[in-house]
Amino acid sequence: MSGGPFLRAAVALAVGWLSATDASAQVSSDPAEVIAEAGRICLTAPEGAACAAAELRSEALMTQVIAEAGNTLDRGAFIDLVRAVLSDPSPEIRTSALFALAKFRPDAADTPAILALLRDPVSNVRGGAWAAAALSSDPVARRVTRRVPVRPGSDGYDADDPDLAFDPAAPGFAFPETAEYLWLTSDRRNTFQLEFLTPASQAETVAWAATLGPVVPLTDLLATDPATAALALGFLDAQLFGDPQVVRLPPEGDRPLRLVLVYRDIIFDQTGIAVVFGDQRLLFPPDPEAPVPQPEEPLDEAAFAQSLLSLSVVKPDAPEEESDLFLSVLAADGYGAEEYLDLFPDGAYAAEARAMLAGPRIILDDLSYPDTGAVTVRFQNLPAGSAASIEMLNVAAGYAPYTTAYAQDAASGSVTIELDGQLDPGVYLVRAEVMPPDTDESFILHRDLSITAAAAGLVLSKTDYAPGEMMTVQFTGMSGSDRDYVATAPAGSPPSTYLRYVYTAGTTEGSVTLAAPTEPGNYEMRAFFRDQTNLYRASLPFTVSGGAAPDPTVAPTVETPGVVVPPKADAPQADGSASLQLDKTSYAPYETITITYSGMSGDPFDYVTTVAAGAPLTAYLQYAYTEGRTEGTATLIAPTEPGSYEVRAFFREDESVLRGSASFTVR
Repeated sequence: MSGGPFLRAAVALAVGWLSATDASAQVSSDPAEVIAEAGRICLTAPEGAACAAAELRSEALMTQVIAEAGNTLDRGAFIDLVRAVLSDPSPEIRTSALFALAKFRPDAADTPAILALLRDPVSNVRGGAWAAAALSSDPVARRVTRRVPVRPGSDGYDADDPDLAFDPAAPGFAFPETAEYLWLTSDRRNTFQLEFLTPASQAETVAWAATLGPVVPLTDLLATDPATAALALGFLDAQLFGDPQVVRLPPEGDRPLRLVLVYRDIIFDQTGIAVVFGDQRLLFPPDPEAPVPQPEEPLDEAAFAQSLLSLSVVKPDAPEEESDLFLSVLAADGYGAEEYLDLFPDGAYAAEARAMLAGPRIILDDLSYPDTGAVTVRFQNLPAGSAASIEMLNVAAGYAPYTTAYAQDAASGSVTIELDGQLDPGVYLVRAEVMPPDTDESFILHRDLSITAAAAGLVLSKTDYAPGEMMTVQFTGMSGSDRDYVATAPAGSPPSTYLRYVYTAGTTEGSVTLAAPTEPGNYEMRAFFRDQTNLYRASLPFTVSGGAAPDPTVAPTVETPGVVVPPKADAPQADGSASLQLDKTSYAPYETITITYSGMSGDPFDYVTTVAAGAPLTAYLQYAYTEGRTEGTATLIAPTEPGSYEVRAFFREDESVLRGSASFTVR
């Protein structure tokens, strides 16, 4: 085990037991001894079953120790210990260490290790490295998030299979033997691009590219063929790519126009090779039965704008106001290019602006939409008679389709997509497959947009109520669904917490009545759309003062029709979406727990986890992702200390809503 167990034991001993007073950190009384014993067993019989079992216990326990260290947010006490296991042979431990490091806010001293782990053969490790880079205080590390704007998808702890990287026949030529596929950018193979790194010099790699065709600077291609160069504008970002050179390969047989680029990859300090396909084809369509690895967290609007700006290259000789205008056009994905050319027909960015306008593209009526509005999609520069199949995809949910539509005459018509308040705020993708007339060759267009939460309005007649007093609240701006509701909750509590609620009967404005809480204190009235529990659309503070009143849930009166009283607001409540069945109800320490689950969402980041009974929703001990399956089995290791525990289910790493649970004990 490469000496790992003894380093693990030292780290575990230094971390200490953390859990002496923390109910959410139930771990063994002596982890260092357990881990060191695993090392001794495996030194004497490394191939035996006893070593395999001991190694499993060691990894599970060490992962747990690292996670609990990260949860303390005590950087001074634990960051050096976490750094020590970033190179551990176990991908589970490397991943846990990276997420703990992210919580401690890495600095420049961590950047070399983070950049190395971004190229790790295990997808979960790369996801952890991206999270650490995103939260680093070192701008060199944070540049990774310009290169890959959202956390890469994760499939598990098995090393990626090089044979599944991409279709080797698609480019139509062989890459240098030293070229290594950059898995960090693998999502781009679904949007017409492949990227590689090689330790060979840029001059040597340009010489290889010259065997494919004439090599010219990308800036020269931009001047002579702006429409083609527009496919690779992103490689002009001087903070990420140095001196990009390009070979233009014309269409050949069933292969489209291709651009082969050679550049200095500044982040990874190696020579980069990229291939961009002119028809935006899917270079390696994922297995339809396997989850598509995609990011968990949606980009906010600022990050979305920054990711678009990363495509820019500000020319030092251009006037500042001209550069600012061009950057705003770029951030708007080409909107305003015509106005730029009207003002600066021979400007520094005129070639880039014309490239934006030259080819077919999707035109939206806005960049951001409220989730109760509608998106109108039209097209520009399509051949007359073209048809289009249009999808709207949720980026944060693994590019899950929200809806599909079809335009028989896309060149002159438009398609309207009603949002109906059904979408979570975040970034979405409009993707259209365009089918020109008189040909079997289709091509893909896509366009990003953002969805924001529509706001409602609430009005109370006063701000202070007696315990149990009836409250009339006026509402406006609701979605009109018969599942819209208003609820009372303790001030500052999570959105999923509520005391009493009442539905608004499918009206967009009106009033409802419900009882004030029975205990004095500070509270909020909140408005929700369509039975959502993770996002409220309006909030209004009020107080309850005076002596406690009898709980109206004990003896409801005719004055409170329709009021539903949930269980205690401070207890974690499952929404019943998922079902968990355990193979037993009692386990020995370290024993394997087999969990049969169903009703999961199908997202790659759904997971099940063990926790101490009654622990907060954010607590966890050991966890396992369901890898995009809606039903199946998962195994976890029982905690080491006797006591009462639960297995919990969560969707999309969202710890605000408990989706299912099952209790067990450790004896």
